[in-house]
Amino acid sequence: MIKDDKLPLKEKFLEYYKDLPVQKLAAGYAGRDEDTIIIWKKEDSDFSYQVELAKSEWAKSKAKRVKSEEWLLERVMNDHFGQKNKTDLTTNGKDLPIPILNAIYSNHSDKEADTTKEEN
Repeated sequence: MIKDDKLPLKEKFLEYYKDLPVQKLAAGYAGRDEDTIIIWKKEDSDFSYQVELAKSEWAKSKAKRVKSEEWLLERVMNDHFGQKNKTDLTTNGKDLPIPILNAIYSNHSDKEADTTKEEN
């Protein structure tokens, strides 16, 4: 077996990453920059797998403690439950017609409407 002289640094990275899966911070803890971690993940599929596993396990352990399931869905599955997609569901991703937009953005009260009628 070929000795990997980077192995202790990879282990140090994973040690931190398991507690807080923020690549930049874990890289700093291991004494490397993020670019190095990206290279390691590309060149070492086992290391890449360990990083993804650590991230998944961390998320699973934290999800059990979240008080708001809606908040969790919006953050973790943003592509399905994020704010942007809530709007897209109602408009099918298309722009609203101008009259509808005017109605949404107008701040006319009933009093202002009555005044306008009297002036006509």
